[in-house]
Formats: sequence, C-alpha cells, structure tokens
Amino acid sequence: ESVKTVLTSPENRILIKRMLIKCADISNPCRPMEQCIEWAGRISEEYFAQTDEEKRQGLPVVMPVFDRNTCSIPKSQISFIDYFITDMFDAWDAFADLPNLMQHLDNNFKYWKGLDERKLRSLRPPPE
Repeated sequence: ESVKTVLTSPENRILIKRMLIKCADISNPCRPMEQCIEWAGRISEEYFAQTDEEKRQGLPVVMPVFDRNTCSIPKSQISFIDYFITDMFDAWDAFADLPNLMQHLDNNFKYWKGLDERKLRSLRPPPE
C-alpha cells in the first residue's frame, strides 16, 4: 500500500525512474558471480587503459588506483561495493523486495573478500 502511495506522485515516479537508471548503471556486483567477474574485468581493463593513456600523454592520472602494475581488483571491488552499492541496494531491497539480487551481492562481496584475504590482486584465484 505504501508503494502505491509513493507511485501516485508524478515527481516520485520520475525520481524512482532516475534511481533505477543509476542502479542499473552500477549494478554489476548484483549480477550472478560469473557475470560479475567478467564485467569487473572489462571495467578494470577500461580503467587501466585510461590510466595508461593519461601517463603516456603526461596528463594527471584521474584514477591512480587503476594502475595495472599495482591495482588489486578485489580491493577495488570491495571498496566500490562498500562505498556505492550496499546502502543503495539495501534501500531498493526494502522498497521492492529483491532477494535474488541481494544474494548475488552477498556472494560476490564474499568472493572478492576471499581473494583479498589471500592477498590476490587478480579476478580469479590461480588454478590449483
């Protein structure tokens, strides 16, 4: 009933649509694990290339953490989840009840934490 009340206002509907677009844009940690890992790699590579190009051109490096020689992808994902994702998606879950999405988020966070605890900097653990 409270959701219906929120959706009756045109301003609220616009705000919700804007929030959904933002959530969709940054939702990688809420995907199934294999998709999350794949896209974390693609995004990291994009940022590595940007950092490489900034260095090559002698420009200020916008994201120094994405130096391919020193970056820990697990640490970057943990920070991203902690800083941007958790509170935003907890709020969405309270609003719309998204148990599958929240389970993916929890699984992915634990995956990245596990790699970080092993002092690994890559997307995946080495083959056994």
